[in-house]
Amino acid sequence: MFRFAVAPDRRSILPIAILIAALLAAPARAQTAATAGTSAATPPKSAAGSALRVFDPSLIDKTVDPCENFYRFSCNGWFKRNPLPADETRYGRFTELLELNRLHLRQILEEAAAPAAARSANEQKIGDEYSSCMDTATVNRLGLKPLKPELDRIAALQSAEDLPALVAHLHTIGVNAFFGMGSGQDFADSSAVISFYGSSGLGLPERDYYTRTDAQSELTRRQYVAHVRRIFVLAGEPDRQAAKDAETVLAIETRLAKASLTITEQRDPQNLNHPTDVAAFSRELTHFSLAEYLAAAHAPAAGKANDMEPRFFAEFNRLLADTPIEQIRTYLRWHLLHAYAGTSLPESFDQENWNFYSHTLNGAGKQQERWKRCTSRVDEEMGEALGQVYVARYFPPEEKQRTLEMTEAIEQAMDREIGGLDWMSAATKLRAKEKLRAVMNKIGYPEKWRDYSTLRIVHGDAAGNQMRAHEFEFARDLAKIGRPVDKGEWQMTPPTVNAYYDPQMNNVNFPAGYLQPPFFSGAEDDAANYGDMGSTIGHELTHGFDDQGRQFDKDGNLRNWWSQEDEEKFNQRADCMVRQYDTIEAVPGVHLNGKLTLGENLADLGGLWLAWLAWLDKAQAAHVEMTAATGGYTPDQRFWIAYAQQWCTQTRPEQLRTQAQSDPHAPDEYRTNSVLQDLPEFARSFSCKKTAAMVSPKPCRVW
Repeated sequence: MFRFAVAPDRRSILPIAILIAALLAAPARAQTAATAGTSAATPPKSAAGSALRVFDPSLIDKTVDPCENFYRFSCNGWFKRNPLPADETRYGRFTELLELNRLHLRQILEEAAAPAAARSANEQKIGDEYSSCMDTATVNRLGLKPLKPELDRIAALQSAEDLPALVAHLHTIGVNAFFGMGSGQDFADSSAVISFYGSSGLGLPERDYYTRTDAQSELTRRQYVAHVRRIFVLAGEPDRQAAKDAETVLAIETRLAKASLTITEQRDPQNLNHPTDVAAFSRELTHFSLAEYLAAAHAPAAGKANDMEPRFFAEFNRLLADTPIEQIRTYLRWHLLHAYAGTSLPESFDQENWNFYSHTLNGAGKQQERWKRCTSRVDEEMGEALGQVYVARYFPPEEKQRTLEMTEAIEQAMDREIGGLDWMSAATKLRAKEKLRAVMNKIGYPEKWRDYSTLRIVHGDAAGNQMRAHEFEFARDLAKIGRPVDKGEWQMTPPTVNAYYDPQMNNVNFPAGYLQPPFFSGAEDDAANYGDMGSTIGHELTHGFDDQGRQFDKDGNLRNWWSQEDEEKFNQRADCMVRQYDTIEAVPGVHLNGKLTLGENLADLGGLWLAWLAWLDKAQAAHVEMTAATGGYTPDQRFWIAYAQQWCTQTRPEQLRTQAQSDPHAPDEYRTNSVLQDLPEFARSFSCKKTAAMVSPKPCRVW
């Protein structure tokens, strides 16, 4: 199903589920070999052995004035304790939890990998997939043999007339060639699932990598061409031919990129809403038989559809008309190899893939251990089978209830805040409150687990398992078209350390893997929990009212429920944040894109403010003594420090550059300081003067 998302090494096709930060994935709260003997009074430890606390006074650097740089004040101790590992492009509190979660998942998978008659069907699948991924000897011995049938299919392509069936087959096995097709909720009627068609088919992170003309971008394209050439050489091509073919790949992808919307344009759902029907869309593609594609993909051959980027498909049609078939074969061969050049192919491919995408683009100095990558792979392919075991071990019912209570308290605070807005009319306030009250809260894990009974996993067949996993997911997705929307479906797996708001479902989603220390803990006071996890809950709720989410009504339909005057006032306030973040220079010569990061910046600021209001309500009800210091800090100061400490992160300059150019989230330092600079309540807590760096002379505020 198409969703707004951030993809690490390929361009996401359709935007609609709004994720918070590039937050990675993981958990950490129960009793395994990694945390045996922990209790509510003894916080779990990270993989490196450090205690994971929501509020940790040992991380504070008292030599830094909190009114000058609150991020460094709150995190310098963590930075000293946690040098950036060679195999990471960035390492932060989220990575700490990810690493601990991987230890938990590794134990689950190694237990499931041991042949035993008592294994359930799901245990057999996740265990055999993990052990097959780990079996590098077999993967190396097989070489490209598992891909030979697919390479032969591509080599047999003789004319553009035969292309639709081939592209359909490649799409079913996870090869992102040319465009993307799948199910999606109708923008006009969120209860209906229709066919969606969107741009895809790029090997670089996003469109502007192909169009920017600065020296670094030109160097990156040369490095990309060299990478493609090396992959072709590994696949058996002579070096001269491989070099020529790599240039062909760049030329075709550049045409596709130039015809695509920018990542900033993709953030506006109005730009992606072009309703049509399959028959009309088919007539537009005069050089590509959509009927043959749909037949081969086993997709609905009729019905309503959304052509998300008409200009892209017009160029795709022209490209097929004027591009020699041998160049089309070259492009398809590259994307097949690219899709599988990880844990499914020999280590030479795996290493080359890492060298470009992790080292060259993002600065990693060492590849992650194989078991970590195989654990992540199983989570991606069968996350609800793996997650079902994880939840039973690490997410007790009382934690789910505590999170639900916090979410409801923050929703109540938002309801009151909307009522008190001085810039919004009464009519728009009424509809905003109706939308807020319709939000569905999903905590921890699905109520109904995914059925993997039709997915066949074969021990010792890593590449084949990857293909079958993609085929399973592709078929599962297409089966939704024409059926009622399943509002209980999750777009993240239970062990994931992340959260998201879905505007068409109008729900907030908090996986069990995130509801763990150092982000949430029953051993911490409300000041810490609301400052940290509470700000995330508020963040996701605010996404329903950011520049994207506010365009959807309470039922998830793309419909303008704002008065023109209220919309203008919203945009004026949002423009303040665009200008604020445009001035930030992430690395020398590269500024943040205020329009690209607007939704996340609005959610960061609005979410923290809502958490603050909800916590104040709870503190007042509990008669908390606001002047009483615990560990040297008052409750309100603990709230702000807990917020900042969730973002403690070491990041490589290469990763910062990539993030600034392609990620809708600002780097973590600015998700701390820039947000707090806009909140006078923070300044009062630390008695900051008006001239202090942490006090904005012209603070921005929307919600």
